[in-house]
Amino acid sequence: MTTARSGAEPAEAHVKRVKALRITAGTAAGVASLALALALTLAPESFGLPSSPALYEEVRAEDRGLEGVVVAWALLAVPVGGLLQTPVARWRGARIGAGWALLAGYWLYVLLVAVAAWQVQGLFPSHDGPGKSGGLFGALTALALATPVCAACSGAVFRPVPGEHGDTLGGQIRGHLATVALLSWSFNGVFVSVLIGRNFAFPRAGSFAMFLPGGLLWGFHAGAALGVLIGARLQRAPEARAATTDVAASLARTATALLLCCLCVAQLGWFLPAWVVALGGFPALIALFTLGPRSKRLGRWVEFRTLEPPKGGFD
Repeated sequence: MTTARSGAEPAEAHVKRVKALRITAGTAAGVASLALALALTLAPESFGLPSSPALYEEVRAEDRGLEGVVVAWALLAVPVGGLLQTPVARWRGARIGAGWALLAGYWLYVLLVAVAAWQVQGLFPSHDGPGKSGGLFGALTALALATPVCAACSGAVFRPVPGEHGDTLGGQIRGHLATVALLSWSFNGVFVSVLIGRNFAFPRAGSFAMFLPGGLLWGFHAGAALGVLIGARLQRAPEARAATTDVAASLARTATALLLCCLCVAQLGWFLPAWVVALGGFPALIALFTLGPRSKRLGRWVEFRTLEPPKGGFD
């Protein structure tokens, strides 16, 4: 019994030290990147930048300074988190190159979210505007950036070898990429649907039906279908790949049905006010999802699914 404890205690102590180091490095990365983001936005001249860059002035003119700091912090936190977690990952025996490949993908995703958020920020009033829903926009932006920032600052991108459940390194990375693809493309699909709805003009009064509420749903399903399809391509087992591809096809069919429903409701804007069109979208969607399971032909096109990351078949 004494020998067993003496063998278990060093392993337990090692796990605790690794956890403490990861928390310390992640906290330091978050604080350092936030300080750097604030310095870049509040005192850019200290870094050799113009005191009032054109982009800063445009962000301030739109009263989106807080959201700008959040995006700048995320863009900095991903590489800073990777730098500080790299020594810890080496000590853990994790793969560094694969981790930095994931970090590069995360950084590009943050940049994409920043561009998309700037395109749709006009849909949300500023902080002192009507309804004061600017805080909602900032919260949604922060939520969209939470996954890559947490993954980088916690060191989760650096995968150990072998895996905790016996997975190979390639299987771990492919499984991780499949989850990232599902999350990111679901979010990107919502952004695309909002942009399409905002610029919809046939008729202009029907634009609300294109993103509220149906547009959010068809964009989400379309993006999720693409994310699941990417996950299917990352799987090696033919059975798992076929099952995941079927899920992607089902999501794509549902997205198509929702888009057609939104287009039909939007046509009411030719002779009805916009607020009536917006309210009409709710019963139309309820009817679509209610009648879908009752009709064999319609049920193939409208199927409610709970999204789950692909499991198994990556090795």
